Amino acid sequence: MLSPALVALGLLLPAAAEPPPFRQWGAETQEVLHKDLWLPEKKLYAEKINLETGKPDHPSFMWGVGVQLSALAAAAAVEPDKYLTPMRDYADAIQVYWWEHKGIAGFDVQPGPKESDRYYDDNAWLVLALAEVFEVTKDTKFLDRSAATFRFVMSGEDDKLGGGLYWRELEKTSKNTCTNAPAIVSALRLHQLTKDDKHLDTAKRVYAWTKSKLQDSDGLYWDNINLRERVDRRKFSYNSALMIRANCLFHEITGEAAYLDEAKRIARAAEKQWIAESGAMSDTGKFAHLLLESLLELHDRDKDPHWHEVVTRCLVHLHDKMRDPNGRYPQRWDRTWGRPMRELMLLSQASPARIYWLAAREIAAR
Repeated sequence: MLSPALVALGLLLPAAAEPPPFRQWGAETQEVLHKDLWLPEKKLYAEKINLETGKPDHPSFMWGVGVQLSALAAAAAVEPDKYLTPMRDYADAIQVYWWEHKGIAGFDVQPGPKESDRYYDDNAWLVLALAEVFEVTKDTKFLDRSAATFRFVMSGEDDKLGGGLYWRELEKTSKNTCTNAPAIVSALRLHQLTKDDKHLDTAKRVYAWTKSKLQDSDGLYWDNINLRERVDRRKFSYNSALMIRANCLFHEITGEAAYLDEAKRIARAAEKQWIAESGAMSDTGKFAHLLLESLLELHDRDKDPHWHEVVTRCLVHLHDKMRDPNGRYPQRWDRTWGRPMRELMLLSQASPARIYWLAAREIAAR
């Protein structure tokens, strides 16, 4: 049952009323993003744009690429007539980032030719995005690319600290939740799509390591552990978010109730840590949208209306309170700077686009 207090505040709509127009919000956000950041000569998106001069930057770093491709994939799942072709074209265009080094290929941080500088976490996001592109298109080349990208991700694993994956290929000094958690989810998604049990075995191995090294007693996850076994105890919402998703997928695949219980435990702690009663999220959008995505996945598993209520509240706050008059979003989702933005990053715009489209898809599936 929806909270009467929240309904009275206008933060939620009663069950009988129309839900917020997430589909419209996703389309509007994508339209503004495309107008601001599209580089037509390269068929890529810029990392950022100077809003005072109108000058776009170089092509986006791979992190932004992954979020934007996932936003387009979510959009294409809802409106294929409009977004299927742009999604496919972008998925093909980003192959200019694909780079072989030391005998293994993976996505570089920038298009080549250049000195190799690849991040294992960036590539994990692309595993997930390309898997979604495959699901929308049924074109196996995208599943093949997802699997090839996963091979690069797993090349970041060794037995130091008992296992786990590094963050960056050139600086193997820490093993981070932001690599290991999406690697687990990637392995589970590839297991679902290929039915290959080796991916499930990989997911279980990395999951056990990540829990043992990087989980706090409240269920949330720390940022990283370095090779001297010093733990960086900062907490970012996306780290715990991906472990919520991992537990949801483990539950779906194995049927073991303990995984769903663990997903709910982490989600309750994450809500307490990052989500205000108003719907403001005390984190940057590039992290926060992944927490909301994980709550949608949890809602899909346990059917608890609370999670749908939380996501709705957060997205209404995001749209009504954070968006500027030009339809652009700040980096943080709990405050604005009180003055016009001077520059705009792809990450800060693709993140709201992605979660609006996911919310629209969830409503369409109900």
